[in-house]
Amino acid sequence: MPADALLMSIIVVAIFVTFAGALAWADRQTSAGPLKSDVKRRSS
Repeated sequence: MPADALLMSIIVVAIFVTFAGALAWADRQTSAGPLKSDVKRRSS
């Protein structure tokens, strides 16, 4: 495999991994945070 194709493959994989990490982080932020604070506000 030529060096430029290998470099492009690494870059594309890195972009997908970064996107997956951002989606996982956003999912954790939206699923965990507001629900707990909502329960505290409604009970008081």
